[in-house]
Amino acid sequence: MNEIKKYGETKTDRWALESQKSREIVSEIMNFGVNQDQLNQIINLLALELENRDHMNEYRNVFKNIQNSDLIGDESTSKIILDS
Repeated sequence: MNEIKKYGETKTDRWALESQKSREIVSEIMNFGVNQDQLNQIINLLALELENRDHMNEYRNVFKNIQNSDLIGDESTSKIILDS
């Protein structure tokens, strides 16, 4: 039989470990009980940490579009807090 010995990690092994770590981070964030607005803000803040400026801008544009569509949908609700 022709057995192949593997030494160290392959690209697939590293990718799988990195993906697992990412899922654990997401799970930890969700354990805080964040709502959808907070989740969007977290994604926005993480986008600011990206090294690739083009990717960062793309995520930011999506965030702005989501934020604007939420504001348009909430026109009937005032954002002003009035003391009574």
